[in-house]
Amino acid sequence: MRPLITDFPDLLSSVMISQDLLALLRCPMEPSHTTLADENGRLVCQRCRLAFPIRDGLPVLLVEEAELPPGCSSLEQLPCQREKTS
Repeated sequence: MRPLITDFPDLLSSVMISQDLLALLRCPMEPSHTTLADENGRLVCQRCRLAFPIRDGLPVLLVEEAELPPGCSSLEQLPCQREKTS
């Protein structure tokens, strides 16, 4: 039996996102003012630095799954959220 790509989770997590797809994707916290960049196998918002995982070669753009940037202990502390409340 031939191995499947899903048998290699480390390979899947490092799959590159195409530039065409990356140009369309936005951070769900502030979609009209953000872009995402592929950094170390994650998609990172260039505005608030929220980092979204890539699983099985697909971006997971769920805020609940994202990693907060250093210095932020909650979503409310992200720059895009602080600006809304000021």
